[in-house]
Parts: sequence; C-alpha cells; structure tokens
Amino acid sequence: MNRCSICNKTFTGHGNNPSPFNGEKCCDECNRNYVVPLRIYQITKEPKNAVLFKEDGTVTTITPKDGYFTLDELQSLIEGYIELYPARYLNHYIVCDEEGLLKRRKRNESFRQLTGIGLLGNVLLCPERIFEVPNYE
Repeated sequence: MNRCSICNKTFTGHGNNPSPFNGEKCCDECNRNYVVPLRIYQITKEPKNAVLFKEDGTVTTITPKDGYFTLDELQSLIEGYIELYPARYLNHYIVCDEEGLLKRRKRNESFRQLTGIGLLGNVLLCPERIFEVPNYE
C-alpha cells in the first residue's frame, strides 16, 4: 500500500509523479483531477484563466466574464473580502480571504501542496494580465 502525498489516502499500484505538487507519489484520482490539469495550465504561455483552489480540496480553472476579473467576481470566488498575498507564485497573484482566520476557515491543503504556502479558505492563483482592466492613461 502507498499513501498519496496530495489527498493522504492509501492506494495500490505504482502511483504517479505528483509534480508540480510536493511529495513522492500520488493516486490516480489526484493525478487526473489535480496534477495533469495544473501541468497543462503551467505550460500555457498566455493564460486567459485563473486556478481556484477551493477549501474542500477541489481545483478548477476560472475564466473572468469579460476578460478581466471584477472585485465582485473575486469576492464571490474567495467567498469573502479579498487580500493579495505579498508574494507571487510563478508570476501569478495569490488572492485569498482577508478574514480566513476570523471565519475559522480550514487550511487549503491543495494550495499548500503546490506552493508550500499555508493559506486559509479558497485561494485564487491569477495571472497579472487578467487580474484587472489595464489602465492606459
């Protein structure tokens, strides 16, 4: 028996390389649902979507409605007031819940496995080019 480094469940078989997530091996389900989609996302040169890491462990890509995220869209995805984490990950903004600790949100394990950063609640990894409408003044 092996233990998945992403979901922490036991599995049989050889397992998969969890990169870009940390760890030794991952199960087929995590490989299919997290690893492969993130690998594809990372090789996209000009991403037009962001990656949402939900508190429950699900990971999905999100496309802004009009090409750029609005404050309302970001707050809806994060489920609260947004905060920009002070560092970036692979030149992407990290958007998290400003009040995650006050709301007693759980640590986002899927995001932590990828980045090593322990944030609470939903986390959005967003390319700079779609974060907000550019100001050309």
